[in-house]
Amino acid sequence: SRAGYENAENIAELSTAAQGAGDMTAELANSYIIATDKAYGMEGSVQKLTQTLDGANEITNHNAVNMTELAEGVKVVGSQAASSQISVEETTAALGTLIAVTQQGGSQMGNAFKGILMNLRQVTGEVDGEEIDQESLTKYEKACEALGVSLSEVKDGAVSLKEPMQILKELSAEYTKLDKDDAKRANLLSAIGGKYRANALNAILENWSTYENMLQQYADGDGSMAEEAEKTANSLEGSLNKLSNTWTDTVQNILDSDTLNSGVKVLN
Repeated sequence: SRAGYENAENIAELSTAAQGAGDMTAELANSYIIATDKAYGMEGSVQKLTQTLDGANEITNHNAVNMTELAEGVKVVGSQAASSQISVEETTAALGTLIAVTQQGGSQMGNAFKGILMNLRQVTGEVDGEEIDQESLTKYEKACEALGVSLSEVKDGAVSLKEPMQILKELSAEYTKLDKDDAKRANLLSAIGGKYRANALNAILENWSTYENMLQQYADGDGSMAEEAEKTANSLEGSLNKLSNTWTDTVQNILDSDTLNSGVKVLN
């Protein structure tokens, strides 16, 4: 409600399902939903947000990544990814690949992916306390060109930047052709800069098929979150939580009852 949702109850139910399916805290689940909604202009659509969470949950079912890590990553990179013309499914699959391959946390890989995107889109700024300036952008562009990959293309007679994931796909094809100790590989990783960016860039370029598999898993995820949440609810932990809630409600009802109040007055 404080975030301005008129359908706050439906959003809350979605958050609860995400918490159950992804073993997330309420705060993180709420942040994940709100960050995704705002970044991709979903206007509070429960249907679109459910598809996003279903896709993310399906990816976690098949890979060494969890919903908490994906949520933390999306919070960091969501806005930059959306403004870089990357769809929510591409963002989720890319983050999933980075986290699964490097086994680094969601926030670290979110920042790393944000830095990679800024280099691809030739955007200056600060990422995780480190500055990306025009000099570093030029260095990265030249490192890409050394592999035969241009960041821009001519469309309708005008020069424009390519879509980031298309550039990464082209880079992956050329990068993996080279020997591990080839200077062009080292120069590309060095040019990206940042604490985690070189590992992240290497991870997605060497594991492009993993990224494509995660895209397909995302597409196949319809209904997976609800199924996962139901399993949690029917588990021992879920049953104990329900019992605890029922007992709390029962005690509260007794405490609030007129009968008990009357009895206390008689005793007084």
